[in-house]
Amino acid sequence: MDPITSKSSVSPIPNELLQYPYNIGTLVYTLLVHCDGLILVGYHGWKYRDDKSQIPNVALWNPVLKKVRWVEPAGCITSSDFYGIGYNRDGYKLVRFTCRPFVIEGYEDAPEVEVYDFKTSSWRTVGGKVDVDVEITCRCMSVLGNMYWVAYRVQTPKEEFIRVFDFTDETFKDICFCPAENSHLSCFNGDSLSLLQQDRVSRNIEVWVSSKLGDGDVSFSKYFSLCGPVLPALRGRNDATRYLYASPVYCFVKPKSVIVWCVGVEGEGDEVCTCFTLYEIDEDGVRNEKVTERDYVHDYSEALVCGYVYVPSMIPLPWV
Repeated sequence: MDPITSKSSVSPIPNELLQYPYNIGTLVYTLLVHCDGLILVGYHGWKYRDDKSQIPNVALWNPVLKKVRWVEPAGCITSSDFYGIGYNRDGYKLVRFTCRPFVIEGYEDAPEVEVYDFKTSSWRTVGGKVDVDVEITCRCMSVLGNMYWVAYRVQTPKEEFIRVFDFTDETFKDICFCPAENSHLSCFNGDSLSLLQQDRVSRNIEVWVSSKLGDGDVSFSKYFSLCGPVLPALRGRNDATRYLYASPVYCFVKPKSVIVWCVGVEGEGDEVCTCFTLYEIDEDGVRNEKVTERDYVHDYSEALVCGYVYVPSMIPLPWV
């Protein structure tokens, strides 16, 4: 979906990513993270294993060049693993860490944090540790070679903050608190972070942007806000199960404006469908609204994933 023209196009997914057991076209728990036109594709497995002969669960993909490179499995893989992509002066790298380390007999010494080097095609353990009282969310972004997540400490009241994995010194750092909870993380101007937040009751919208990354202390300032009773719900909820639908995807194409792509469920009875809607929102209100797709297949798992921001690039995949 082109956020500027609002036109959609279809590009086939490589067969390598559609084969059993890791079909990214059907898995709700698929991980996609974008970095310089390269997409890190991963599947969160549901069992612990340390057998490197098993099928890889992570790949690097350039949709423009239609190239895929599978990554050798890490030393251990669990259902609570998180992955990130970035780079330093030595090239592109991956990080894998376990948010909630499994305590399983025989695996007590399994590494918590590993880094993959594409030059050597191997994983190695690094000294970084993940605090046991920190919950990492799936809201993440790769910017300027480092990987950022929204996180929070397991306490009351909950305070969300930004945690970064710095690929230069291979350590985790907490850089700043989020100005609003339940915010959706994205990139701004290629060198900053952004947060989109909507109050679930009033539907008021706030957009925050950070100072430039790498220029010292990081802080957020409000970019613009919007109030009004007729604002759309950017993240809906299933009334029966109370589960939230997918987080909205957004990007910036004009000053003081965002393009937001949302997914939800509408209709009743046999007319229930999954609906994708593209909004252009600025400080004066909703400028444009366009339904980009309706799917009448009664499989609401499609409402659990909306999309991902991707910037096309001709950067080749790192090869040995």
